[in-house]
Amino acid sequence: MKGFHVLGVTQVNDSYPNVKYKLVALERLLGEDYVDFVVPLDKTDTSQGFFSALGSSRLTFIWRLLIGHIRVMLYSMQHRAKSVYVCYPGIFLAAWLGLPFMRRRYPVMYLDAFISLYDTVVFDRRLLREDSLLAKFLYRLEKRAFTAATVIIVDTPENAQYYSQLFNMPLDRFYTVPLCIPPLLPAGAKAEEKRSGSIRCVFVGTFVPLQGIRAIVEAVKLLADDAGIDFVFVGDGQDANYLQDYMETNPESNVSWHRGHFPTQFVINQISDADICLGIFGDGPKAQRVLPFKIYYYLALGMPVITATTATTKRILAECHVLEDDAPLLLVPPGDAQSLANALRRLRDNPVEFASAGSAGANYYRRVLSGTAIQQSLQNMIEAN
Repeated sequence: MKGFHVLGVTQVNDSYPNVKYKLVALERLLGEDYVDFVVPLDKTDTSQGFFSALGSSRLTFIWRLLIGHIRVMLYSMQHRAKSVYVCYPGIFLAAWLGLPFMRRRYPVMYLDAFISLYDTVVFDRRLLREDSLLAKFLYRLEKRAFTAATVIIVDTPENAQYYSQLFNMPLDRFYTVPLCIPPLLPAGAKAEEKRSGSIRCVFVGTFVPLQGIRAIVEAVKLLADDAGIDFVFVGDGQDANYLQDYMETNPESNVSWHRGHFPTQFVINQISDADICLGIFGDGPKAQRVLPFKIYYYLALGMPVITATTATTKRILAECHVLEDDAPLLLVPPGDAQSLANALRRLRDNPVEFASAGSAGANYYRRVLSGTAIQQSLQNMIEAN
């Protein structure tokens, strides 16, 4: 039995790039052994990802999700391969492929567990109570999927440790592969382009709690009298009220807001026009173990990045220190608006540090997060199994 099959019901486009570009990397790596049967969900329903789709045309989305899973399950019963890669969100398919009569058809299973559905709806967004029947069902389903998988793919070591504890799974079953984004070229030497004494500070996000919108808005207030710092926000979401309230009471502020969900190229253009980009500043547990997509974009485009000190960002800086590389991120305490305001002023007033921050980020992206680096990581994973 030969071959490497990719199965999934998901979105495969630049609005949801992790799936698309991981499959590109796998196809380049495997060549003729690569075969995929991925049912794409309609772009208009899922252009902002899995959870945003649940809040829009819910019945249509669930129907497409159901039909897509039936199609993939029927395909899996008619084919077999030595290995199978299950795309995110794949816990239903992984649980199916883990059944005894199916497991013989796909002896090695790689499960992309980019985001835990259970953790997201119960602990992060608090959509379900932990003791509810639906939450308990989702936990058991996800644990069954993880148990069935030969390798569970996550994006950070911190997520691997957390999921290992949450689902009582051996840590060595997890394998870390960074997220994937489209190939991008750095915007260039921002220090040379920057207006003297003035900076354009850009935040891109979905305004969920881990992004720390409240802390960012508090920093905006602290810098309200500083004519040299302009803020641009792109996005919308759960905690948007903090920014909305500020802008309603300060209509002449140094803040502009592109509110809503926008095409990927629009977001890239906003980042490219920035001088400094803002990451996440939440002080909750999930913020400690993630490196969001937007920071990948910031680094790939060579932007200086300010974000919170977390377990993940401290590890990144420690790894860079060992290699004697410059720090790719400027860190401030989570939830600390004053420290964020001070960091913005410091970067604005120190052109050398400003230029170094952007180039260090681009170097880190090329070395660790680029398509080439991820393809090598996938190759190492496959060769080990």
